[in-house]
Amino acid sequence: MTGLQHTKAGRRRIMRRFSAALAAVLWTAGSLTACGSSSSRDDANGVSIRQPEGPTVSIGVASDQPGLGVWHNGGYSGFDVDVARYVAKALGYADKQIVFKPVTPRSRVSMLESAQVDMVVSSFGITERHESAVTMTGPYLIVRQDLLVRAADADDITGIKDMNGRKACVVAGSDVTDAVRSQAPKASIEERDDYGQCLTSLLIGDVDAVAAGDAILTGLATVKGNGYVQVVGAPFGEERYGIAVKHGNTQLADSIGDILSDMIGDGTWRQAVRGMRRQIGYTVDSKLNPPDPAASSDTASSDPEQGDE
Repeated sequence: MTGLQHTKAGRRRIMRRFSAALAAVLWTAGSLTACGSSSSRDDANGVSIRQPEGPTVSIGVASDQPGLGVWHNGGYSGFDVDVARYVAKALGYADKQIVFKPVTPRSRVSMLESAQVDMVVSSFGITERHESAVTMTGPYLIVRQDLLVRAADADDITGIKDMNGRKACVVAGSDVTDAVRSQAPKASIEERDDYGQCLTSLLIGDVDAVAAGDAILTGLATVKGNGYVQVVGAPFGEERYGIAVKHGNTQLADSIGDILSDMIGDGTWRQAVRGMRRQIGYTVDSKLNPPDPAASSDTASSDPEQGDE
């Protein structure tokens, strides 16, 4: 990048940061869940929880992706959840004002469109297809697409080409489907509603592999695989995970992009990555991470030496 480009990029970033606080205040005041008194309700998992008082922010997260987003012991945890909390707090919300709601790749766009959630932080790939339906910012994590197979089949399935003539399970609405179709055109693709269903289909022999981002697959293998499944380790594509807001809300998206840059810059992102590694044994690719959330607008590149150690 030339010196002039650096100067222009820096000015754009400064202007966005200057407006971020105002955008957060306006968004908080006018577009989020209305104030209300405390009450109890059952969440999607059938657990009674106490609703927070005052203005809240609703964030869609996964409930079936160990290490990224999972429901366990009455709460949500994982790397995506850590990112969501950081963003919400930077926008002015306390923990008690953050409401997490489970989403799936199939439901996340419709939940944004219907205002059931204010943003989605759920292994949501930044693609042209998605950006025609929602406004996205990021990425905050870049993963590689891979396969999860039965350990007994690891010698026979060593890469995506070996899926020709075999069955691959994908979660409906996920980004990996097109990559499998293009690189293994003779593979049969079976869709399931969530990753737990895909894992079950793999374990009982209905499919030969699960295709997804390697972080998701590592979490499934570590937490739920019981030694019977393993990640192939032969990536065939990349996914850039970003945060989605309702289509057209570019000011909020720009503000969140700046917040993500702050998270990476102040060390919180690295801390969350290390937490994911402790939970599921997943190490981010330092050649791809940490990403630059402003790269799409500033034509900047991230420093690969800042990746997880």
